[in-house]
Amino acid sequence: MRPADSARARDWKAGKGAAANLDRRKRPRGRLSFSQLLRWAAIGVTVWLIIAAIIGLIALDRFKLPTPTGPYAVGTTILTLTDPSRPEPHDPVSHRTVVVQLWYPAAPSNNHIARYQRWRETTPSTFYTPLLHTHSRIDAPIAPASAPFPVLLFGPRWAGDRTQNTALAEDLASHGYVVATIDHPYIASRVQLETDRIIDGVEALEGPDGPTASAQSRISFWNDTLNLWAADDIFVLNQLAALNPTRFHNALDTNHAGAFGHSFGGAASFRLLGLDPRIISAVNLDGWTFGALDSRTTQPMMLIDEQSAADRERDLLTLPTPGTTEDQLDRADNAAVESSLTRFGGYRLFIRGTQHLDFSDQPLLPPLRRLQYTGPIAPTRIDDILRQTVLDFFDQTLRNQPAKPFTGSDITIEHWPAKPLQFANPPPPDQ
Repeated sequence: MRPADSARARDWKAGKGAAANLDRRKRPRGRLSFSQLLRWAAIGVTVWLIIAAIIGLIALDRFKLPTPTGPYAVGTTILTLTDPSRPEPHDPVSHRTVVVQLWYPAAPSNNHIARYQRWRETTPSTFYTPLLHTHSRIDAPIAPASAPFPVLLFGPRWAGDRTQNTALAEDLASHGYVVATIDHPYIASRVQLETDRIIDGVEALEGPDGPTASAQSRISFWNDTLNLWAADDIFVLNQLAALNPTRFHNALDTNHAGAFGHSFGGAASFRLLGLDPRIISAVNLDGWTFGALDSRTTQPMMLIDEQSAADRERDLLTLPTPGTTEDQLDRADNAAVESSLTRFGGYRLFIRGTQHLDFSDQPLLPPLRRLQYTGPIAPTRIDDILRQTVLDFFDQTLRNQPAKPFTGSDITIEHWPAKPLQFANPPPPDQ
């Protein structure tokens, strides 16, 4: 035995080793400093955030929009179209270019399911949307049919995007419509024109004069923009007609088309009425109109609004004139709508429990998007209302199908019959 080992053995026999060991166990541990506590807390929070993010991404990857209700499967494709006859107002050295996404009746296909949005077109508030599934297959072959499918042009809201009403577009496509949703660059939220060219929305809603702009200045600016969007829509319809014999096998009916849109896109849809004879009818989802109805005559129109729009009309009757800029804008819009409905007829619906973004996919998306401008109405209810009313309207006006009864305690429907035309000198009766 080595000397050191011998000494250690004597110590244990004397109890010294055990006492020393106990002393070591009783010795207090050093406390963590405040900076160390912060560091460990940060590590803990980071770990939980990573776990939550993984769970969230898995949940988002499994998310799907409501299933389309029609008999057709749905396909989708994206077109970037440039009009060589028009310069880009925001960049005169280039030509006007728009991005169009088609949703159409499709033949059975194993093509990939489309995601809600392309990665490069997301913003900080929509960063997760490329993880969301649609029900449409990318570039699926168009479905065979005995008659061509009517085309519907869709316009998003100001600073919106072409995918913002995907649920409605898919449902219409499943019932035999070809829906062309259109991004208008420099006003759309974010548009990828080419692989390396991204255009962010830079145009303010109030126009170049900003929030202090007068009512008349804003109306003038909006009417100029309506004309730009209408020119975009007509160009898209022309391009689809040109592509019809080759790419779409003559499956598109571009001569009997409709238009619909949300907010400013709804106004742009009304602007097309009477401007292009191929546009038979239009739907405006909670949008102002102003000069949008200048060319409209007897073309069928339907305006779907929040209930607060009707309440606002009544309130304006008791407010002094001219009032605030908002008062003047609302009065001008109400006068334009009532004049057109009185002369040429149409439909107007008011839906209780809604706010402005309830007329898009906003209430259907995961809770990250349900932050504002949506009302207490159930997402499935507003989705049902929009699907049924818009489909029924276009079935009546483009396919001559009979109206389907649609009622509910949360809906007020106004039907304005067209007044007979009045002649200064009535023609004599037939002899």
